[in-house]
Amino acid sequence: MINSAFIILDLQNDICSIDGVFHKNGLDANLSSKIIPHIIDMICFCKKQNIPVIAVQMSVLENVSKQAIGLGVYKKMIPFLEKEGLRDNSWGHDLLEEIKNVDYKIKRWTMSAFYHTELARHLSALRVNKLILSGFTTNGIVETTAREAASRNYQLVTLSDCISSYSEKMHLASLINLNNFSNVLSSKKFQENFEKENFK
Repeated sequence: MINSAFIILDLQNDICSIDGVFHKNGLDANLSSKIIPHIIDMICFCKKQNIPVIAVQMSVLENVSKQAIGLGVYKKMIPFLEKEGLRDNSWGHDLLEEIKNVDYKIKRWTMSAFYHTELARHLSALRVNKLILSGFTTNGIVETTAREAASRNYQLVTLSDCISSYSEKMHLASLINLNNFSNVLSSKKFQENFEKENFK
């Protein structure tokens, strides 16, 4: 039996809003706006089909002195996170206002949605064996999560109109990679296929 879960990666204010720290530090958050309507539509579809919706949120851990700790490679990749952004219980860490009705929220601390997170535990408890991926960025957390999921033998679907990046060039390059180990298709096509399979 195929049990699916819809995974939403990093659709948070600091990453995807023009008032967030990523946009303020030169990364164009406007490029995420085109995928939001499709993700909202997918959430509604999943609710009707009883598919769990899991949001993964990039998080920065702080010590008791409110200093960022455990950033690892992010110290070089995203140096401004040492000073601000993605702190727990902040507006920036929250999901975008439009992204409502998620069933589970998972914090991630590294470049991985699986490593040292509760994602695998949730998927196991829900008996999920197929992941439907969406989020921002394609060449970052989306492709990383897809590779990790494939190595764990999950069936994979990546929704082409539900993913984007700060760079269109990097987005398109990642789509080519994703096609090697994931079924890449539009959200509408996924919904059509899902309904056909259930009415066989």
